[in-house]
This record gives sequence, structure tokens and C-alpha cells, in this order.
Amino acid sequence: MPLAKSLGPSRLSRSYTLVLYALSPLILIYTFTQALRARDSRYLKERLGLYRWQSTLEPIWIHAASVGEVIAIEPLIHCLLKRFPERSFIISTGTPTGARVARQRLPGAVKHVYLPIDLPGAVHRFLDHLTPTCALIMETELWFNLYKSCATRDIPIVVINGRLSSRTLNARVWLRSVYMETIARVDAILARSAKDKEGFIALGASPDRVKVIGNIKFAAPTTTTPFSKPMILRPYVLVASTHENEELRFLRLWKSRERHQYLLVIAPRHPHRLKDILKQIAPLSEHVSVRSRDDITNDHTEVYLVDTLGELAAFMARAEIVFMGGSLVPHGGHNILEPARLGKPIVFGPHMDNFADEARIFLEHEAAIQITDDDALDRCLARLLESREERDQLGERAKSVVRQYEDIAERYVDEIAGQCNLSLA
Repeated sequence: MPLAKSLGPSRLSRSYTLVLYALSPLILIYTFTQALRARDSRYLKERLGLYRWQSTLEPIWIHAASVGEVIAIEPLIHCLLKRFPERSFIISTGTPTGARVARQRLPGAVKHVYLPIDLPGAVHRFLDHLTPTCALIMETELWFNLYKSCATRDIPIVVINGRLSSRTLNARVWLRSVYMETIARVDAILARSAKDKEGFIALGASPDRVKVIGNIKFAAPTTTTPFSKPMILRPYVLVASTHENEELRFLRLWKSRERHQYLLVIAPRHPHRLKDILKQIAPLSEHVSVRSRDDITNDHTEVYLVDTLGELAAFMARAEIVFMGGSLVPHGGHNILEPARLGKPIVFGPHMDNFADEARIFLEHEAAIQITDDDALDRCLARLLESREERDQLGERAKSVVRQYEDIAERYVDEIAGQCNLSLA
């Protein structure tokens, strides 16, 4: 039987909070380290629930954990601003990189804050200061004390693009109980797929509170800022959002054939890994250029490393092929919709668990290619680089798939307006 939303204090609530307090020294050390690395003192203060900025009256609060979620929710925010121009909007993230992307891509009318650590005191200070009229939570952020405090204050909680990973669904009994009690306090879950809807119901969500709208990431706009001058004059293959060991594997594969006409461009998911990547690939290539150093490329350059934020779409726009990282290693893959919107031929590896729904749709429409191992990837690249016609057809089919979901942001806004009692402009 689904749990009721209005749950009072429970043994689970007390035990969860005690565990957090026990872990708080480690959490504080990690938070302090992240603040130092990002050179952002506001990150440390606001993660502890200490806010000094002037809050607006009853804003619509949107939470997007990090970079991917901020980019995905951007079209929804533009749609909300258009529908409710009299409303104020606050977006929260949990990472400094998410904050930077929010400042770069979102309208100035949307103020950014950091989400507090899920300790009762920090959460109460956050909500006391923010006084939101409703909470729109992107995807899978399930914070027990935050949701409990919102429910106590009658702040409607709507999960946007709701999805659940197999890790969440198969969590240990105690953690699963935490998730169940957290989800029970949500007013509405707007799921990205029927499978995700089933998962939320399995975790205790009332069936009448879960509705399938579709994947909002299909609506994410491509904001490609052209470079003042071309950074790369040669045709290139882009390997995007790579994780540890993927750069080395791809470079080994790349050098197994002569591809002198093409440059290999690698954009690691986490730019701070640059030194480790350079050290790892040094035995394979001496001709490496780095974006953050403003290195130039020439006919001898073999690898170009893009270790900057906010420029990936611009590099995608000129790529001959885009391989999506996080999929050669068991990380779960990354979003393939941005290169699809640009009409690029897309290739990804066997590990697309985090984007299984998108991968399935693209494969069904023959709008992307999935390879099973390095040898298959090598053969796939060779074939595509030899055939401009096949690359163009693959890219056009990818663009056609995303066009089918052009109105999805409006559909989400319609549902949000009803759940949060917002009058349409």
C-alpha cells in the first residue's frame, strides 16, 4: 500500500539523521575541499544553510543537481518564465560546476543558490530564507530531511523528468526504506518513461501521483556559441565526456590505423583530470594540444584535449563523428541528445544504463550506433570516416528523432501549473 504523504516523526527519520551527523565530519571535509578547489566560499556557507542574499517573496524553486541537469532543465525554465513573467525563480545546484553552467546559460532573472546538506538545521535555514511557493526537483534527487521539511510547511514537491537507477531500486533494506518515506512526501512525479513510473510505484509512490510525460532532455536547446576564430582547422572526431581509462583506450584504438587526415579531440567529463590524462597518454603521443593553454593545432597534432567548461556544444557542432564517453567503461553513459540536435552521427559503447531509454529510441530509429567492444568501435569509425553519405544519413535520422519531442517543455509546464496552483499568463 502506498505511504501517505503526511508522515510524522519516525524511528527511520531519527536513525537517518543520526547517521548523517555521524558522517558530518567527513561531509564537512569534502565540502571544504570542494569550496577550496572551486575557489567559492559561497559554496561552503550555503551548503551549511548560511545565506546572505536578499530573498524574493515566494519564488518558484527549481533544483538541478549538477551540469547535466542544469542543461536539461534550461528549456523548462525559459517556458516557465514566459508563462509566469510576474514570478521570481531560484535555481539550486549541489556542485560548483553546476553553478558555473547555470550562470552561463540561464537568464539573469533566475538567481542561483547552493542546496544545503540534508541536515535538519541547514535545511530549515534554507527554507526559512527561501520561502518557496513550490519545489521542482529534477530527476532523482531524494533528500529525506529536505522533503520532510517541505511537506511540513505545505510546499508542493514536483519531481521533473523522474527517473530511477537500478542502484536506487535495488538498494539495501534500510536505504530503500529511506527512499520510500522520502517519495511518499512528493505531491507529483512527472516521469520520463513507463518503466520509471513503475519504479516509483514500487518504491511506495501512490499510482495517482505518478504520470508519464516523457524525457525533457529531448527539449534541451543547443546553445552553440561560435568561436571568434576556428580553434581547429582540420576535420576531427570528438570523444565527449570521457571518464578514467577511456582516453587511453580510445587513443590506442585510434593509433592502430592511419587516420592522418583527422584529428582526435577528447573532452573529459571532469577537466581537473587533465594532468592524469596527459601522464597516461604520454607514452602513446607527444603531439598533444590543450584547450586551456590556448595551444594551436597543426598537421602534426594527434590529440586535442578540451579541458574547459561550456564549450562542448561548440566542439560538437564541427565534429565529423561524436562518440559519447562514459559508455566504454561501466559508468552509465552520457546524454546523446545534444549531438543529435546538431545532426551529428553518434556512436556509443555498451554501458548506457543511465540513458537506456534514449539509447533504445535512437537505436530503434537507426539514429545512432552502439558498439560492443574496442574492435567493433575501430571498425565502426573506419567505416563512417570512409563514407560521408553514411555519416550524413545517421546525423539526419538523429535530428529527426529529437524533433518529435519539440513541445515536451510545454507539456511539463501544463502539469506543473496544475500541481502548484499557478495561474497561466
